[in-house]
Amino acid sequence: MAEPFLLPLRHAPAISPADAVPVLISYFDANHICRFANEHHNQWYGRSPAELVGLHMRDFLGEAAYQTRLPYLDVVAQGECVSLEAEVPHWSGVWRDAAIRYIPLMGARGFEGFHTLVFDLSREQHRFHSIFDGTAVGFWEIDLTPVRAFVADLEGRVPDLKALIANDLGLVRRVLDVTPVLAMNEKASQVLGVDPREAAGRMMGWWCPDASLEVWNEVFLGYLAGKAAFEGETLMRREDGSLFNVLISAAYPKNREEHVIVVVGLVDISERVAREQALAKAQHDLAHAARVSMLGEMVASITHEVNQPLAAVVTSGHAALRWLARGEPDVAEARLAIRQLIGEAERAAHIIHRTRQMAFKDTGEAKAFDLPAMLREAVEITRSQVKGLGATLALDIGGAAGEMMGDRIQLQQVVINLIVNAAQAMAEMPEGARQIVLHAQCGEASVSIRVEDEGPGFGKIAPDRVFEAFFTTKQGGMGMGLSVSKSIVESHGGTIEARPRPQGGTIFQVSLPLVSSLSEIAPPP
Repeated sequence: MAEPFLLPLRHAPAISPADAVPVLISYFDANHICRFANEHHNQWYGRSPAELVGLHMRDFLGEAAYQTRLPYLDVVAQGECVSLEAEVPHWSGVWRDAAIRYIPLMGARGFEGFHTLVFDLSREQHRFHSIFDGTAVGFWEIDLTPVRAFVADLEGRVPDLKALIANDLGLVRRVLDVTPVLAMNEKASQVLGVDPREAAGRMMGWWCPDASLEVWNEVFLGYLAGKAAFEGETLMRREDGSLFNVLISAAYPKNREEHVIVVVGLVDISERVAREQALAKAQHDLAHAARVSMLGEMVASITHEVNQPLAAVVTSGHAALRWLARGEPDVAEARLAIRQLIGEAERAAHIIHRTRQMAFKDTGEAKAFDLPAMLREAVEITRSQVKGLGATLALDIGGAAGEMMGDRIQLQQVVINLIVNAAQAMAEMPEGARQIVLHAQCGEASVSIRVEDEGPGFGKIAPDRVFEAFFTTKQGGMGMGLSVSKSIVESHGGTIEARPRPQGGTIFQVSLPLVSSLSEIAPPP
């Protein structure tokens, strides 16, 4: 017969090693009769080890609790160690939370008994609940037992479970709808507007609207991947049905097989999100104001640009009348004059349409647009003003083919602003040395737009200062154009920089990510 590693009391020394550890240590035979108990049992049960030896395990626990242990004891009898957390009766009359471990003793004839180690978790539980209930962060305790059963069922039938879950949000909804909330602290109850006692036992899916499923899907996949933790922002539903923005965090159990209780943190960030949205709206309005201000500066050139096709319309109209007024009307020449008239009218309408686009408030939505066409239109819009300032504008966009995602009007505003600034900066330069070049080049993941001029450069001014709000070197300038341009570029996940041109002048370079969907674009600040 194999000997248990704990000696019977009659063989124990005056100070047993088993008594030096603040843990309940005992040994039960195959019939669940106690054969050894250390001195700590006296402090726990109020009975000496000598009184406990010879008692059945049900005499320690009571019949009901003993019956709950039997499934674990059956596993131990097969020679496997078992760990669990359960309540154990205390001499004070209360049941204390404990971590329990059963270690089988196998001999020549098989299972002979098992050692029991019981660790008091009441202090740890007290510390936990002091933090759980006293913190300013909302906490849920959820039970993942149904999730484990759900996963076990799918693993036996699905070849790639993670791929299935990643592509089917309906599975996440099913998981949420079977995951019970065991407890929530006072802060969580305030945030969700529910009494903690009423929340206990309810499925967490009720508080999780469909808009949150993608984030909960990531939480679920992180659990399956064995990650340590997850953090993300989403929407949740209050008890009254209203939705609010929340930051959720989850610390996953280190051992999925043994631990099924997970704490999920909730932080109400609705005020922060509202402030961010208000800031984004203010920046959007500021960008619109800057466009209107830019139009004010360009009004003379726009008027000249519109007057040209209107004058041609008048000329072609008179010509058509003259051809038709002949003794023998020349219909062919009249038709040609009318076609010219229509072409010039369409040109004027196009100029007015471009101007209206800049003046109206855009939606701020990112859409696919033709990048080369946008750049050519920016050149067309600014050509008259550039010419009026004695500058020339060259276009080098051979490497900028294809579409990109973004707010076309706002990005065009950035390009127009850089071109006009370059022309104005060279206004005092000698004639013939006022060239602006607009370059564009697409790489694998980004597009680079560069505006170069031959102006006086930055002098003693640090290049980064030109992007500061209200900083200007132009007489009567507002100092908002480049600041607004920087905000627009950054809201698209890009960067803008200014630097001296080696041959003299300045270079402004915009780098923007090439993305395939709206969700890849960084949200506005």
